[in-house]
Parts: sequence; structure tokens; C-alpha cells
Amino acid sequence: MNSFLNWEQFWQEWRNKEAANEEDLFFQVGLTVDKKPIEKEAFDEICDSISDALALNSSDILAELCCGNGLITFVLKDRVKHIYATDFAAHLIRAAKEFKSASNITYICNNVFDFLVYIKDTVAAAPTKYLMSNALAYFTPDDLKRILLLIMDITAGQPFLFYLKGVPNDKLKWNFYNTEERRKKYLHNMSDGNFTNDGMGRWWHPEEIAAICQELNLKSEFWNSEQQLTGFRMDIKLSRD
Repeated sequence: MNSFLNWEQFWQEWRNKEAANEEDLFFQVGLTVDKKPIEKEAFDEICDSISDALALNSSDILAELCCGNGLITFVLKDRVKHIYATDFAAHLIRAAKEFKSASNITYICNNVFDFLVYIKDTVAAAPTKYLMSNALAYFTPDDLKRILLLIMDITAGQPFLFYLKGVPNDKLKWNFYNTEERRKKYLHNMSDGNFTNDGMGRWWHPEEIAAICQELNLKSEFWNSEQQLTGFRMDIKLSRD
């Protein structure tokens, strides 16, 4: 079984609890501290940082990859014309449609590759802005290149922005593995070939992302994520002028 299918199985099972309320929605996607929803101020800052990085406006069509249960999607809907959002976990899309629906959101249960093909083949007004939040860890460099090539095909030479939020930064990983127990578990996972890494996924080097962008003639910008939430993730903006 390849890594993509393993991740699909992981997310079908991880915190697979049917949502009954807002707290359940935060639990489903891991936006929690001690299994309780993060503070409203922290969540608002996440949404505002996405909106600012993508310079969202009322004429934008946004494509959101790995949208989870639509917690962030639902906030962003008031800042754009339309959002096409996808996730391959059926229970998360089910929760999104039940609790976070709106007339200008289209939720699709699919993997990101087939979703982008769907966008190209069926959406008349192609999105020019793309979002992936807290999910690049579940993809490989080859996957990222494939995603970028699909976006480049969709936008057909036109400018686009792709914001990747909350990417685990390999240079900062010891901020996360900050106890002897955590370090030992991480090193054991690596030696054992456990690529899921207990759900953390892949730690990315900024340089490898920059190299992919250089190969595809795209621009890349990197900065650290909000420090009150993590000290080990980076945010990335990829673009074509």
C-alpha cells in the first residue's frame, strides 16, 4: 500500500467522531489544546492570517485543499465570491455539509488530485487562489510538484497564489520534540519506517520546497507560523505573477 492510501486510512480513522456541536468540530480536526478547542482569539488569528496572505476579496474564487470539516472555510466564505473545498475523509465532509454550509461554498469529498482535475474540467471560472492548511505534512515532494502542476494547468499561465499554512519545519522540529520521551519516540518512528509519525507526518525543509518552485519557475516565500500556537511550523506562499 502506498503512503497516499495509508494517509487516507489514517484520516478516516483518526478522531472519527460524529460531530454534534462546535466543540466536536474542533476536536475532529485537532484544533485543540488538551482536547479542548483553541481560544477564539487564536482561531481568529489563523483565519485572518490566511485572508491576509491570500489578499482575499469579494471577487475571489478560492480552492481549499484538505478543508477538513469546514471550520476555516465557513469563516472565509464572507471574504470571497465562492469557495470550492475538498477533503477525502467522508465524515469530515459530512460534518462540513451539516454544520458549515453556505450558498457560496461547494464541498466535494475527494482527494486533492482528482479534485483539481474536477476543477479544471467543470468549473467555468477557475480559482486563482488556493489554500492548504495544516496538511502538507501528509504529502511528499512529488505530491507537491504534482499539485502545483495541476494548479498551473488550471490557471493556464495566469497569476495565482497558493498558501500553505502550518507546515512542519524540519529546522524547528526540536521545539516540538522538546522532551527526552518525545525525542526517543520520534527517532524510533524514523528508524522503524513509520512515515505517519503518530499523525505528525512529514517534516519539510524550506529548501526542498524552494527547489521545486525554482524548477517550475514559481516564487516562494516562507515565515514562521503564529508562535502562541506552535514554535515548529512555517507558512508558505507560492505564486506565479
